[in-house]
Amino acid sequence: MAELKKQHFGNIKGTFGNAVFRQRNGKNYIAQKPVNYTPPNTEEYFKRISKFKIATKISSVICSDPDLRDIWIKAMPKYAHINVYNYLISIVYPYINENSINNNLKIVPDSKVGVRLESIGVEEGKLLINLYPLTEASLIDTNVEKSAKINTIVYFSNPINSNIPFFDVVNISSSTQNINLTDSLTFESLLSTTIQSKLGLYEEKKIFSTLLTYNEKSMLVNYSSTICTDLS
Repeated sequence: MAELKKQHFGNIKGTFGNAVFRQRNGKNYIAQKPVNYTPPNTEEYFKRISKFKIATKISSVICSDPDLRDIWIKAMPKYAHINVYNYLISIVYPYINENSINNNLKIVPDSKVGVRLESIGVEEGKLLINLYPLTEASLIDTNVEKSAKINTIVYFSNPINSNIPFFDVVNISSSTQNINLTDSLTFESLLSTTIQSKLGLYEEKKIFSTLLTYNEKSMLVNYSSTICTDLS
């Protein structure tokens, strides 16, 4: 791809004959129009397509959560000249193995804040996540961090029949509660009827969660590393 050094024509974009004009960071570039491409009809190719579909869906769901999106924007390398969505795809893709996801998938970058999962379950249309007492070892500063909630990405796989998409991904946020370092904490997330129906359509449900902490002005302060577990 060649760069047009002199901007005589202003900002140009599109095709002209065999030439393709593109604009990037205020500069005009010209490249040759690609020839017709026929994708290979191989198992390896379709596996890559499947992995990419899952990676883009997970990345899109993460980006739809304002807090998770902001966390990743701040974590992006300064030299990464791509948007946060494309950056997330590069982060998520290596953790996908065909239609399954590695338990080490990160919905947030690694953090010094640590939490311990006690139990998780669904009762009366709510997702209940119970944490062991945070204690001072969690490195949460209660002088600054006053409240918390849990944001969760659910990955559905292994549908009960072939008429159902082979995977799905949803984002769930719990209600916010005051931080207490000495007692166990239970976070409740109200499940929509759509999400409740998905629970019965897929045999495997994998949960990826993070604890988000806020100051007295409800501004995000910190987050925990990703917690992963299966939802039975």
